Amino acid sequence: MITEIKKKQCEKTLYHYLKEHARETPEKNWLTCETEAITFREALRRVEAAAVRFAARGMKKGDLLALRATRCADTVLFAVAAAAVGAVAVLTDAHFPVKTYLKDTGVKMTPDFSLTNEEADGGISASGDWKFSGSGFTEEMDFSQPSGGREAFEAAAEQVKADDAFMIIFTSGSTGTSKAVLLSHKNCVANPADAMPLFGQGASDVAIALLPLNHVFGFAVASCSLFCGHELFFPANTDVEYVLGCIQERRISVIYSVPTFFLELLKDGRNHKYDLSSLRLGLMAGGPFTADQMRFIEGELGLRLMPGYGMSECVGISTSNFYAPVEERAAGVGKLYPMTEAVVIDEDGRRLGCGQEGEICVRGMTLMLGYYGDEEATREAIDAEGYLHTGDLGYFDADGTLYISGRKKDIIIRSGNNISTVGVEKKIMSLPCVYTASVVSVKDERSTEAPAAMVVLKTGFARTEAELLHEMEGVLTRLELPVRVKIVSSLPLTTSGKPDKQKIKQMLS
Repeated sequence: MITEIKKKQCEKTLYHYLKEHARETPEKNWLTCETEAITFREALRRVEAAAVRFAARGMKKGDLLALRATRCADTVLFAVAAAAVGAVAVLTDAHFPVKTYLKDTGVKMTPDFSLTNEEADGGISASGDWKFSGSGFTEEMDFSQPSGGREAFEAAAEQVKADDAFMIIFTSGSTGTSKAVLLSHKNCVANPADAMPLFGQGASDVAIALLPLNHVFGFAVASCSLFCGHELFFPANTDVEYVLGCIQERRISVIYSVPTFFLELLKDGRNHKYDLSSLRLGLMAGGPFTADQMRFIEGELGLRLMPGYGMSECVGISTSNFYAPVEERAAGVGKLYPMTEAVVIDEDGRRLGCGQEGEICVRGMTLMLGYYGDEEATREAIDAEGYLHTGDLGYFDADGTLYISGRKKDIIIRSGNNISTVGVEKKIMSLPCVYTASVVSVKDERSTEAPAAMVVLKTGFARTEAELLHEMEGVLTRLELPVRVKIVSSLPLTTSGKPDKQKIKQMLS
């Protein structure tokens, strides 16, 4: 019965949810920042005003809108507005000009329209100063109400269904080339429909937007806030001290981020300078972490922390339950979302049993429509049974908890033996002196390839690289021992906050 209710929820678009909230709680704040609070009523007005402008310029179902995804309310509103007329928002990294970013992805794509504010003050969090362009025109874009044209918008909106494409996001390319992931309205709604009961999340929560909106994790936070009907606060920047101050001042209750950022919140005990008692829920995903690290973060922030697992191609795969004891929440990356199925297979495609490691394959309502313009890659990724082959290695325990042991392409073959970089990272991070670590494959004269490690030490610990390597001998096997160790003050990160494996490999090679 619960699953049937969720399926019905997934038949609505995000625009429909916005209309419902604007009708039921019109004066409730939805998207806020230091200088503005946008209610659901006002958000709907802005979305429809932008949608009317889009429709007047000929934007129609299936068109592509290249949108500079600055971390602000405007990005969310414009994406929903484009979707309201059936167009697809192509979310680009705000660190780069839109055309440059699209070219650098290597994906063949020619957007029909572009919306950017590259020249605005505010950098990657800039709002306002938007320029809207298409074939033969460039004009300023804002949320002012057009004098006419609503009929065209309403006619277009009537044709939009939950299964239609909603947005394109690009895989991060931190360990390879980018791909354009095409997600539907249903994909974006199914994740919060599954998550809300598990998280105990509701209209009274206040979440903070820390992640880039051109990454699936970042936009999922916005989708969840709209589905649940709660406030989402966009801080002016994501400097750690500033974020801690915002949590205190804004009484933030929900925080989503990657492990590296959670650890930075606690570095040198800086969190103790702030009142963080409003925090109740944290979701951590996007990188490896140990159970001890999870317990430490949870204890220091005074919230319930849950691990999660998802990817651009499948928005939500597994997570923990807010009401589960810490021992259960600290194990693996949680259990499957209720509307998600998964199997673990060996290299020959045979399904494996409990405790057996293989490739994780998933299917469900958060599974992408496919890779834009690349049917061959889509067929390679999604098999005839509808399972996405994630490329991640892992296993299920007897209780149904999923454990991630690495990625197929991150496996290091040393002297004929397979070594998981994630497994080595977790062992290194178990050392008392280690704050965090990243392991990559480098060339080795004797065994073709071997592990190399970049390590950040905890405050108060001093080690030479030789001393650290000696300590690693106590937790790593001979084959797992890095041929090279580099101690740094911080790991290079991608724009989504994950360790930048390509850059780390360059620095260690």
